[in-house]
Amino acid sequence: MKKIFLSIVCLVALLAHKTHAQSGDNLGFLSLSTYIDSSVEERTEGATDVLKNKLDQIVANNGLSNGFSRFILTANVVTVTKDVLGTSPSSIAYTLNVTFYIGDGIEGNKFTAFTKNIKGVGINETKALISAFKNINTSDPEMQSFISKGKKEIINYYNSRCDLIIKRARLLESQNQFDEAIYMLTAVPDACTDCFNKSLAVVQEIFDKKINMECKLKLQEAKLLWASNPTVESANLVSEILKDVNPRATCFKDVVAFTNSVAKRVLEIDGREWKFKVDQEIGLERDRIKAIRDIGVAWGNGQPNSIVYNVRGWW
Repeated sequence: MKKIFLSIVCLVALLAHKTHAQSGDNLGFLSLSTYIDSSVEERTEGATDVLKNKLDQIVANNGLSNGFSRFILTANVVTVTKDVLGTSPSSIAYTLNVTFYIGDGIEGNKFTAFTKNIKGVGINETKALISAFKNINTSDPEMQSFISKGKKEIINYYNSRCDLIIKRARLLESQNQFDEAIYMLTAVPDACTDCFNKSLAVVQEIFDKKINMECKLKLQEAKLLWASNPTVESANLVSEILKDVNPRATCFKDVVAFTNSVAKRVLEIDGREWKFKVDQEIGLERDRIKAIRDIGVAWGNGQPNSIVYNVRGWW
């Protein structure tokens, strides 16, 4: 199957609670995307789902975030023995070696690997494989040691490439691709203290630029709408356009002035009081980090689900 090489340079992660405990968000987890490649030897529809669920459990059990990421937890399955048992009805018994891998699925760099021998019995191949995969112990101490090694490699990745990550984010900012830039910078885990602090400073600048530009664009849209049809119905549409403008944006004072003029005109033409309603929670300092984090998460969640990572040479 042809590999799709991704150009995205970062993984989805959350900002750290260590630096932002005041925000109330427990953030800052490393992220791994779980993945089963088409080259895995033993694949059946039901059994592969069980193996994927086991990978998801491993990520969750080790305090990691499972989101769209360049870093992956994957597995390959090799059949050691496959026997038909003389039972009634007959059964199939598998002995399998399952090797787990953590690595960079974009550049194709394998970080660490760990193999477990498992067994399963079922009335057909799929049920026998499901039986075997269910015997994977996701809390195995050896598994935890394997995950720990993978975490260190991911941290090393960020520590060694911090300047390049920030440079790439700045380039995206210059192209008004604010969400991807924010996604990239919020990927830096808090374990990379220096890089995390550098990225945090830059991401807040980019966030401010994003909300300022969005404020101007939405205000322009609202003004054009109102100028073309100054009615109560248009006033309600104006409110809908402007309701999510961040009060921290530099043009918010112009939004207030404009909506006050709309309210005055509505009163003149309809005799009713109209008031622009802004979400009072938007723009509060305590929600600032959460808002930045949510932008990055949303961008990552919007990426394709059917990604083929580069695992060539891993097994």
